Amino acid sequence: MRNICRVKELEQRPGKVFWARLFAFFFLTFILYSLAFSLAAHAARIHPDAGSTSAAFLKIGAGARAVSMGGAFTAVADDPYAVFWNPAGLAVLKDRHASFTHNEYFQSLGQELLVYTIEGEKLRFLRYPALKKGTWALGLNYFHTPKDLERRSGLYESDPLYPISPVEGTFRAYDLAFSLGYGYAYNADTNVGGAVKFISQTIDDESGSTAALDLGVTRSFNWLGGRLFTAGAAVQNIGPGIKFISRTYGLPLTVRAGLSHRTVTGALLSFDVSKPLDNYPFFALGLEQQLTTRLALRTGYRYRLHGNELGAWSGFSAGMGLALERLSFDYAFTPFGDIGNSHRFSVSFRFGEKKAPDLRSPRENVLASEKLKLASLRAYAVTAKPLKMTPSGVQYRLDGVCEESPARAIGMTVFSRGPAPEVFNTAEGELPEKLAAMLPAGHKVCSSHQLVGVPGNIQGDLAMEFRPAGPCAGAAGGAVMLYLTVGGWVAAAPEKISAEGEPPLYRVTVPQSTHYVIGIKD
Repeated sequence: MRNICRVKELEQRPGKVFWARLFAFFFLTFILYSLAFSLAAHAARIHPDAGSTSAAFLKIGAGARAVSMGGAFTAVADDPYAVFWNPAGLAVLKDRHASFTHNEYFQSLGQELLVYTIEGEKLRFLRYPALKKGTWALGLNYFHTPKDLERRSGLYESDPLYPISPVEGTFRAYDLAFSLGYGYAYNADTNVGGAVKFISQTIDDESGSTAALDLGVTRSFNWLGGRLFTAGAAVQNIGPGIKFISRTYGLPLTVRAGLSHRTVTGALLSFDVSKPLDNYPFFALGLEQQLTTRLALRTGYRYRLHGNELGAWSGFSAGMGLALERLSFDYAFTPFGDIGNSHRFSVSFRFGEKKAPDLRSPRENVLASEKLKLASLRAYAVTAKPLKMTPSGVQYRLDGVCEESPARAIGMTVFSRGPAPEVFNTAEGELPEKLAAMLPAGHKVCSSHQLVGVPGNIQGDLAMEFRPAGPCAGAAGGAVMLYLTVGGWVAAAPEKISAEGEPPLYRVTVPQSTHYVIGIKD
């Protein structure tokens, strides 16, 4: 999109925004842990089927970013590690990515993860067009024990005088899982995906292997006054189990569901519920706060119904991320009570042209299927007036002007934790077909508009001044402003405030909405 209105470059105050976002991060963290520790105050109960499945390493979180958010990643899943969490999230990845994670687990255990993603259209050997529409991923999950584990027979453990069996050499144990995942956009708001896995486990000179399947879906929708949310669901480790010697052990089948939302402060909030076959349900809360375009802080808490086995602190996680033009670095810390701590380090490289870190807009609240087509960006120069100050932020009156737009002036009241914005934007374009078909009969569309890039919570109605333009310039019909609600389009009758010029200028007060249409009555 191009910038239509030329506005004066005003001095920004990034320092105040940084501290406001940092305050918001710690405030939300305090609320998160107050809630989590109130739930984890009682002793843990052991599930009767605990330890009955094989390939337990598949339940260990993948990627430092997801783990630092408490594993509440089913509805987020927008990086290469989506192949391990929810393969539907692969659909949002563009360009090629190569990612690596090292997990320094407790008690000298270790885990290495490798992921490579590529868009299907770049794979020339794919013959079916349907397989070229999405994104493919190759993943390797390698979990290993130290090389010097001692082998003991246990024959002397019943000896009351010296119940220690002698060392009979050393052995190793390791687990492997190769994943091939694919995710694609089923429609503008829904992504689906799947991953097939080859799993192998080796303990000393015994080994077993099997195949498994993961399935996932994500869907974006508007909720709570038009705010954009994403829901996700996944089923992991669907397979026949692994046979060791003469007995088959089932895989850790897990069902997951989650919800995520990015707030006006740039904070990403996520919630997950997961139910493994061999344990009680887990509930996870995650928080990611973008402090700058490159730096993010993260934290999360994972609570098991009937208590965390290793104590309340074992559900805690925290970390940070640094994003550059092509490289990103992430770190996560998770404690495991008396048995130690885990440190994860992730690095991801994106192939292609260098780009500035592309963070999701904190004010994005419109479904992809409902965004205007062929949209251009209009920038409004803002005059801000503080109305009220509270410990949590400031209420401002914002009056924006863009003479080149049919909606030449927009006034609103916002509540913000940061400084008042000096510019905000609207998008001007064509309505998507499904919204255009809902317009009431007897109205002609002059122009369509969406608010974008407005920091802070909008409070109350918006005051607009507009001139019918485009196909309506010079038309004889009366002007009207339509706005979209849950029940459909609603028309607001404007007041003509100036007959000078062609067409005349109107004023109207309308509620908050995701879409506005300037039109005339036929």
